[in-house]
Amino acid sequence: MPEWGSAAPRRDEPSGGAAPSSPVLQAAERLVSRIESLVSEVTSLRAENASLRKELREALTLFERAGSAASGNGALPANRGRKRAVTAPQRRRRRKAAKGRATPPSVTSEVVRAVLAKLGTATASEIAKEITAAGAPVSGRAVRFLAERAGAQTLVGDDGQRRYRL
Repeated sequence: MPEWGSAAPRRDEPSGGAAPSSPVLQAAERLVSRIESLVSEVTSLRAENASLRKELREALTLFERAGSAASGNGALPANRGRKRAVTAPQRRRRRKAAKGRATPPSVTSEVVRAVLAKLGTATASEIAKEITAAGAPVSGRAVRFLAERAGAQTLVGDDGQRRYRL
């Protein structure tokens, strides 16, 4: 039992840090110090993020200027704001609207049928060349579609190409 005047502190008196504290208090102090270090780390990461965003904006501006210079005009593009992403269906619509119809209206399944009757068996490319030579430019892809509509039979030749016949 301690005597009066001994150096051992009582539990209800605050100690100057010399006496051992409870394990719960030690765990809380460790937790507080970890939280403080995390807060300082998040603050530094936010500052670094802001500087990286600024560098990225500057790089994008430089890239846009280089693109403008390459296209011929030295000015910045007027629409420098955020751009909406163009989805694939929108791209297709734009392409179709810009090009119009690829196959002339004069090229029909009856025309393809007539060329097939003349040639016998032919590939879509051969049929397209024959129709184009007659004055209506058409692609082999369009001929494939029209040949199927005309009721032509599709065969695979020895060379692996599709051939059409009536």
